[in-house]
Amino acid sequence: MRLFMTFLLSMLFCISSAQEFFSDFENLPQSIFSQAMLVDMGEERISFDELLKRESTLTFSPLGNPNTNLGFTDHQYWVKFSLSNPGKKPQRIFLETGRPITDVVELYQVNESGMEFRQNSGDLVPFDAHPFRHRKIIFPIELEAGKSYTFYIKYESDGEVINLPLNLFDAEAMVEQSYFDQLIFGAFYGILLLAGVIYLFFYFGIREKSFLLYSAYVLSIILLHLSLDGYFFQYFTPDGGWFSQQAVLIFATLSAMAFGRYGQIYLDVKSYSPGLHKSFNGLMLILIGLLVLVLVVPAGQKFYYPSVNLLGILVLFHVISALVMGYIRSKKPDIFFSLGIACFFLGFTVFILNNFSVLPNNFITEFSSKLGTGLEVMFLSLSMSNRIRLLKSEKEKMQAIALQQSEESNQIKSFFLSNISHELRTPLNAIIGLSKTIKDNIPDPAIKGNLEVIEYSSLGLLNAIDDILDYSKIEKKELKLEYKPFDLHRVVKEVHSMTEKQASDKGLKFVFEEIMQMPNFVIGDRTRTRQILLNVLSNAIKFTHEGQVKLAIKTEAIGENRSKIVFTIADTGVGIQAEKLDRIFESFIQEQIDDKRKFGGFGLGLCIVKALVDQYGGKLNLDSTPGLGTNVSIVLELDQPEPKPQPELPKAAAFELAQKHLLVVEDNPVNQLVMKSILKKWKNTSFDVAFNGLEALDKLKAGKFDLILMDLQMPEMDGYEATEAIRKGACGSAYQSIPIIAVTADATEKAKSRVFEVGMDDYTTKPIDAEILYSKVKNALVLQAVELNGII
Repeated sequence: MRLFMTFLLSMLFCISSAQEFFSDFENLPQSIFSQAMLVDMGEERISFDELLKRESTLTFSPLGNPNTNLGFTDHQYWVKFSLSNPGKKPQRIFLETGRPITDVVELYQVNESGMEFRQNSGDLVPFDAHPFRHRKIIFPIELEAGKSYTFYIKYESDGEVINLPLNLFDAEAMVEQSYFDQLIFGAFYGILLLAGVIYLFFYFGIREKSFLLYSAYVLSIILLHLSLDGYFFQYFTPDGGWFSQQAVLIFATLSAMAFGRYGQIYLDVKSYSPGLHKSFNGLMLILIGLLVLVLVVPAGQKFYYPSVNLLGILVLFHVISALVMGYIRSKKPDIFFSLGIACFFLGFTVFILNNFSVLPNNFITEFSSKLGTGLEVMFLSLSMSNRIRLLKSEKEKMQAIALQQSEESNQIKSFFLSNISHELRTPLNAIIGLSKTIKDNIPDPAIKGNLEVIEYSSLGLLNAIDDILDYSKIEKKELKLEYKPFDLHRVVKEVHSMTEKQASDKGLKFVFEEIMQMPNFVIGDRTRTRQILLNVLSNAIKFTHEGQVKLAIKTEAIGENRSKIVFTIADTGVGIQAEKLDRIFESFIQEQIDDKRKFGGFGLGLCIVKALVDQYGGKLNLDSTPGLGTNVSIVLELDQPEPKPQPELPKAAAFELAQKHLLVVEDNPVNQLVMKSILKKWKNTSFDVAFNGLEALDKLKAGKFDLILMDLQMPEMDGYEATEAIRKGACGSAYQSIPIIAVTADATEKAKSRVFEVGMDDYTTKPIDAEILYSKVKNALVLQAVELNGII
């Protein structure tokens, strides 16, 4: 009887309008908010039976709109309404109510004879237990033909916003609504996911922090809206539980943090507003504190929901303030970034005001956050694209600057190497030259021995200088070989003599072995071939403390005028560890990191050997056993010149130029002394000395000379300028073709190239080798005679 009286009272309240509105169900979907009444029970929790007992004493109020917003609340609410089916067939309809994240939604259906059944939904109820398995809160309702029903719905939340949609659907309308949802949400989540993933990839490619923060922000938005829309509960936490309840708060907090940090970094707030930058940091700390509270103190949820929304508004206004300040302080941000923030501001503001019940609930206000967020992400993505273009432009500028700096550095480096070569070779020229002269003229064996030590040490320093210069050429890919006939036997003899002395000084045995006779003359680079052998042999002696160093040469004819020559250098030294064999030919690499302290040297020798062997097109193999020794095999294939008599260089005592008069242009008195000591030994040779280029021009105008030995770096007028003047006829046409040989301490490739560019005939470096100098002078005079005879 009690239930029946309740039913009658309810029917009297709304039967007329309800019966008229629901005379049939052909016009679904429909909202029944105008037939529904609401009562707020506050923090009191009552059961359905208690509600019925007290119903007459409770004040029910009509709903204000089709989706009444109750704001942030932890109160209990009851809604009641009536439905009738005056038709002759039973009807199955679906009622959508509440938000997907509402904790508890219970539907009680009462007919004329009492309660018929109860249905439970909400995100505290496992998804599989929902009466209708859908992300939304939907109740299937059965209405018998010709009967009327009263419905009661209970709503409970932990502080989140409660909405009260009361929409009826039939099966067809439900399908159509699902299609519409798939279109809207598919586009929304698709755009966000695409933007988040793409710019995450960009971050890994560019390593720009703003791209990572932007991706984090977009992905946090996706998680937040998945929670708000019920998808997170449906697919990720279908059993409910703690994380399902906290998901919205966690993702909302993370989203606010990611958005604030992204805006702070993207706009580079620190560079133009340190105060606002600190405010951003303070806000981030508050959000971190809120996140900690959400995780460890769940009892305060009714305060957390409005707090995270308020903090979100503060973050948004911080970003807007940074934008405005950027425009004011000439830090104009990207236009698309500004448009994106404007869209988000409008959408987010409408959404928040709707949450606080300031704006009425309708389709626009309900989906304003999605619309604003979608437009924001699209505009921000365009802004990030512009940032990529800007970063690319900046990178190109930086590369151009780096290239310019590299070129300047190379010029400085070349200038430095040229100077260091000149400055070191100049005194070495004097030391080596005068040592030889004194040694030849003094019979005292003790003094001769000391002079040999000086000469040996000077040659060691000279080799070190050559290694540095050669490494510089390797770096700049300027190392080139000269291919011309040279006496291989003589090169091997020189190497044999020097290595034997080095080994003897260290108490080692030097073994030389020749398998099959080498060709006398081959075509290649005499100096570089000598350097290859000396570097490997010197390295073997350096790392051998006892035992022997062996040089074996095996020759194999591979054609009429071509031979394969295998140089094998074996030692009984410390050996090399297997893991270091692959790197041993790199620059500055020695057997151990501290070997330079043990053995000395720059660690450049084998690097240069590898480069030279590669230039030859040869092979370099290395085999080593730690503690037992190392074997280095060098394979070169060398052509032999056409057989013809090869004149031997005369002995020093037989140097003769047949009454030739030379002009030595040299500013350094010590080097003049060295040059004089060499030329005085040449028979039928006279010479004069000029201190610089200007003096040389004067002497040419006043006297008769057959050849010039020209230094390059001199005061007043250097060797380059003097040569150019001579070639242009400054000293008369008779001297325009006079042989000029550069005698310089500058051993760089750049100096060598310029020597020939200005018109010099040959080039030799200090310290001066008397035999090489005589060979170049003799050759230059012979070539001049050939040219003159050809003219005549």
